[in-house]
Order: sequence, then structure tokens, then C-alpha cells
Amino acid sequence: MKFCVANSNGENVKPAVFMLRELRIKNFAIIDEVVLQLGRGLNIITGETGAGKSIILNALGLISGERGSSDIIRHQEEEATVEALFDTLPPSLNAKLCQAGFDVDGELVIKRVLNRSGKNRIYLNGSLCPLSLLAEIGTALVHIYGQHEHHTLLQAETHLNLLDAFADLDAKAKSMKERFDALSCAWDRLTETRDTLEKQRREKAFLEAQAEEIAGSRLRPGEEEELRSSKNILAHSEKLHQGCREGEEMLYEGDAALVGRLGKYAGKVRELAAIDEGLKPTVELLDSSWAQLQEAASQLRRYADRIHFDPRSLEQIEDRLAEIQRLKRKYNADIEDILRMQAGIEETLASLEQGEEQIVVLERAFEEARQAAWDMAEKLSHERQRAAKKLKREMEREIRGLGMPETIFEVRFVRQDKETDDPPFFISGKKLTERGMDQVEFHFSPNPGEPVKPLAKIASGGELSRLMLALKALVLTPGVVSTLLFDEVDAGIGGRVAEIVGKKLQQVAALHQVITVTHLPQIAAIADSHYVVHKEVEKGRTFTHVKRLSEPERVSEVARMLGGVKITEKTLRHAEEMIEARIKANG
Repeated sequence: MKFCVANSNGENVKPAVFMLRELRIKNFAIIDEVVLQLGRGLNIITGETGAGKSIILNALGLISGERGSSDIIRHQEEEATVEALFDTLPPSLNAKLCQAGFDVDGELVIKRVLNRSGKNRIYLNGSLCPLSLLAEIGTALVHIYGQHEHHTLLQAETHLNLLDAFADLDAKAKSMKERFDALSCAWDRLTETRDTLEKQRREKAFLEAQAEEIAGSRLRPGEEEELRSSKNILAHSEKLHQGCREGEEMLYEGDAALVGRLGKYAGKVRELAAIDEGLKPTVELLDSSWAQLQEAASQLRRYADRIHFDPRSLEQIEDRLAEIQRLKRKYNADIEDILRMQAGIEETLASLEQGEEQIVVLERAFEEARQAAWDMAEKLSHERQRAAKKLKREMEREIRGLGMPETIFEVRFVRQDKETDDPPFFISGKKLTERGMDQVEFHFSPNPGEPVKPLAKIASGGELSRLMLALKALVLTPGVVSTLLFDEVDAGIGGRVAEIVGKKLQQVAALHQVITVTHLPQIAAIADSHYVVHKEVEKGRTFTHVKRLSEPERVSEVARMLGGVKITEKTLRHAEEMIEARIKANG
């Protein structure tokens, strides 16, 4: 059977198909082995008192991330296991699991293994998983209403979500988040720039001194190498002068000079070449060598004339090299790096002047973002306060119809306790978050004359189930949560109130998979899928079995719930009429 809800235009809207498809329980309490093939819509579980219906709910608690205990393992067994198959996972849950390293393709199998030795294990699609991750994703899989330690209605942070959903403020809440993000970004940029500028201000005198020292040193790339070469020449100037003079004398001066002797011999070879032209190349070589020797002698003479020992120049070079070494040690860098450092310092000093102007621009952008965020928060808060009054009226009306006639329900806005403001996110007791400036908490009082108190402090399991049922009836949102489990929702009611509770369950089941245990035939008759739990004793051991009922079997079960021990024809007809009424109502 398909379930649809009419929107404001009267069109049918299909709910999400994300759901719990199958549940397998083995060696769990008095359950030997049970397999539940669950359906969409309203899944009802019935059975005699003590048959083990609550055990199934406890098993679902393990799937949602509850801690397990070896006490739940069936007698004489070493392990208990619970497995659940969820299909058509939403993209957000798919992404979270993939990010955590699990292979997910729209389908999720969770397996919990409890061992008497304490070596409990959790598997997601066959891979080991920590309990912390299961607890995190469990809130998106199963919500259990009725047991204090499991349901989200006791968590105050979910109350704002429910209020926004009731008031249809999702679009404005999204706009609030965008403005808060813009404010956070503007604040981060402003504070970061302020911090950087303040640090630069503190370092300004130091940076200016560094820049002045490096500029005054007049360093040049390659200067150190040039100075070392000049120092080497000056240190050996006498040797260089003497050596060049010796070379000039050997090549050019005196009767034994190589240039003169080579010139004479070249003339003799030239005569021989007149006799034999084969010697002409030799003449050319001798002429070339003679010219080169003459040029070498000239260069030696010029170099010797130029070179001379200058103690003052040598001292200046040594002083300059010592200064360069000092700068290199101080800045722990070579000349090229020091010059690059100088450029960076000058750029930083220049940015100080620009930073003051940038601060003004960023402060203006921040003020605009702050104003926009707080304005949106105030508008959203006003709408929430109006919606809170309306939710109070409608919730009290819904709850009266669910058999709690004297209940008072309130949505209270909580202020932060803080002595001083902390702009821009905390002003006058109001803390700005991506949700706005509101923190809300549901309060109620089920008894006349008693003051309202937070739900977490006074609500019983049955009261919580009916409160959540009323809320879900008012806030029909196809959800992010696969399965809603209502326990004790029919506690202390009957007759007309039971019919109203049943209709509320149907209403919620149009957009969520709902599982509930009931003792009331009025609720059992409207099930989309009906399961009966019964207990048997075989060979001295107790076994719990669960069976999905066919339509004829459903009539018999509803008749049993109507008539008790003795089931008459009249009771059977009554049960048949109740089930047929449900079928006709669903079309």
C-alpha cells in the first residue's frame, strides 16, 4: 500500500522511502530467533502481556546506538545478535558513511553482536564500526519515544527544530544561517587583520632599524666574491709585479730575449722558403708566434706598471668583508637573501600605511554584516514567539484529545547567563548563533495546580509518546529520520481517545515509518502491517515468536483484543468492521 499526504494545493506528495526494511533478532532475552519484514506506514505489534513485545523495542534501541549489556543474552547462549536492513538512504547519510570509510550504495545493514566475554562488535555493511559512529547516525535511523534514555524530545536542542518546522520558518532559518556565516567571516577577517596590523605596529621600530641598516650597508649581489678576489691580488701584489717584470725581460729585453731571437730565426726561414715554398706555412707560424710573444711582453709590462702594493686599500677591503660577515651572521643569510629580506621589510612597512585604510573598510563590512544578522535574528525571534503561542494552543488541544485533558504545554525562550557582553555574538543576554538569538525549551505540567517544568524532568514514558505524537501530527515533515517508534502511547486510554490516538498515528505514518506496540483494538485495527508476538514453552524452555498477520488472522487478533478469552461471532464481526473501516478510509 502506498501512502501520500495532500499538500496545500491538494496534490498528493509521496513521502521519502527511507525505512527499516528488515529486523533479525537472535538469542536476545527469551527470543530464540525472529525475523520481521517491516512495511511502510503504520506497523503495529500486539500480543499478550509478557509475550516479549518490549524486547523487540529494546533490540531496535541497540540499532539506534544504545549501549548493550551481556544480561540481555539468552540463557545458555554465548552471543546475541541484532541485524537491521535500511534501504534508500538519504544523500546526507550516504555522504557521512562514505566519509567515515564505509562502502554504502543506498542500503545499510547494521549488525550488533553482544558477547558474554564483553567482546561486543558492531558492523556496518560488513565492516567493523565504533559505537560512537553508530550513536551518531542512529539518530537519523530510529527515534524511540517512550523510554527516557532514548528519545529526542528530551533533548532541548531539538525543540527549536520542531518550533521552526511548525511555523514553516525553514527558509528564514536558512537565511539566518547565511547571514550568520557572513558575519562570522567578516569578524574573522577583521580580527585577523587587526591582530596582524597590531603585530606589525609593535615590530615597526625594529623593522625600520633593519631596513635602515641593510640599506646603509649598500650590499650588492656578488660583492663578496669581488672583494675576496681583490684582497687576494693586493695580498700578492709584490709577487705579481716581480713575476711580470721577469717575463717581460725574458721575452723582450736584452740580446737573449725570445722575441729578438725568434725574429732573427724567422728571417732565416723566410730565405729558405724562397728556395722551397713548402716552408711557407712554417714561416707563417713563426711570424704569428713572434707577434703573440710581442703582445704577451706588452701585456706583462702594462700589468707590472699598474700593479702595486697599497696597504690602505687592503685594509678597506678587509673591513668591508668583516662588515658583510657581521650582517650574514646577524640575519643568518647570504647577501642575496638579505637583499630579499630588505624588500620584504619595505613591503611590510608600506602595508602598515595601507592597513589602516583596510581596517576602515573591514570595519564597515563587519558592521553591515552584524546589523544584517541581528536584524534577521530579531525578525526570526518575533515569528518564533508568535508561533510558540500558537503551538501552545494547538498542542494543548491535541493533547486533550489524546487523553491528557489537564495538561499545560509551554514553549519557553531561554536567556543566556553571562555577566558581560561579548560582541558581536553575545549582547544583553542574547547569544547569536546560526539559528538566530533563540534557545527554546518545551515545558509542561500534566496535573492541575502543578507548575510547568522541562519535559526531561517530569514526563513519563507514555506522556512523552503522546506529546511527540501530537507534535508529529502538527509538524508533518518528511523526514530525515527513517523510523519512529512509539512505546506506551496507549497507556491509560481507551474508547474515543484510543480512536483519536490511532488517527494521529496514521497521520504521522503518512510521512514516516511508524512502529508501535499497542494493547488497544482501535489502534490495532488501523495498522498497515500487523505483527503478533506470542510465547511458547518447548521442552522446558520459553520461546518468543513474531508473525506478520494476514487479513483473516488480523480479524482474529483484533477480536481477541476486543473480546478477551471468549471470542464470539459478534466480536469477530465487530473486528472485521473495524478493519474494513480502516481500508475504506485509506481508499
